[in-house]
Amino acid sequence: MRKTLFESAKDYVAVIEAIEQTTDAKKLQALEEKRVQLHSAWMDLLKEQGIAYRDREHATKIAVKIARGEL
Repeated sequence: MRKTLFESAKDYVAVIEAIEQTTDAKKLQALEEKRVQLHSAWMDLLKEQGIAYRDREHATKIAVKIARGEL
């Protein structure tokens, strides 16, 4: 089943927040790998939905706003 924009954004932002709070090197590496996967999937979903973004950072900002219910 395909995730909605909100679900995908929420998952992606949760991993980013976990990275910011993690000090364990092994856990950090695993989270960073997951972040890369989720980011690629997020950008693909934005393209599928016809949502324009300027660059990778802008795509992340869109995810944060959607996850927080601002968009």
